[in-house]
Amino acid sequence: MQRSYHPQTVRISHYYLPDAELGGGLTTVLRAGWLDAAPGGTIRRAACPGDDILYCLSGRGQVEVGERRFDLGAGQLAWIAGDAPHGHSADRRDPWSVMWFRLDGPHLAALRRRIFGKAPPRLTIAEGPELIGWFQNLFAILDAGGADMDLRLHAATAEFFKLVSSQRDPRARTGLPSRLDRLRQMIVANPEQPWSADVMTQIAGVSASQLRRLFRQHLKATPRAYLRHQRLAMAQRMMLESTLPLQDIAVRCGFCDGYHFSRDFKRVVGRAPTEWRRMELGR
Repeated sequence: MQRSYHPQTVRISHYYLPDAELGGGLTTVLRAGWLDAAPGGTIRRAACPGDDILYCLSGRGQVEVGERRFDLGAGQLAWIAGDAPHGHSADRRDPWSVMWFRLDGPHLAALRRRIFGKAPPRLTIAEGPELIGWFQNLFAILDAGGADMDLRLHAATAEFFKLVSSQRDPRARTGLPSRLDRLRQMIVANPEQPWSADVMTQIAGVSASQLRRLFRQHLKATPRAYLRHQRLAMAQRMMLESTLPLQDIAVRCGFCDGYHFSRDFKRVVGRAPTEWRRMELGR
């Protein structure tokens, strides 16, 4: 790691070592702080444990993640993947002041994809005071310490994800074009319907190939896989809220027969329907 040696002001700096017994099962915070950077102040790394998340309070700078490079200004947040070469530098004329933390835990890459997709990992925050309040609460947790620190940090990171999701651009909150969102809502409301490819494309107003692309881009699944997921969710509700035989449930939820229902259920849920039902009902 190479650092600039310009003067800077570190307002807050925290370090934390998670409980090894938890085995990385929780999201946590390894480091956190508040920095007024010096003009041109730069950090570059080949990699680091966890991902760094920066929120620019004022000024501006530049962020590099892998081959991507983008500017970051006041009111914007950057998510920097720690498993790729990365760096960031404050502007020489208007250096930034940033609150930041290092996030660690399972599925970080999946979380990044869920928030940013294929776009640069930068987000304009609609309500900055709310995020600043979250950082202040994080600093207070790290200040206080205590035996329940890992659980409190896990809860705090969950609040961060909720906050970031709610403050995105209205279109980015769902991530769905209006036509696709209309189709999605209709499928969720009535998954048992036949839902042929022709019906789906007619409702969405796009070709079959465009519809598959939109589903993969925004819902991370093919149209058929998304429909199957909704039918399985409906079946789970019926299995717990009724005494109907599995064959009847399968047909009512849109499956052609009990065999295909059982096969898909075990593939997705990990247990056979009969076993899952018995386990969930405590029998």
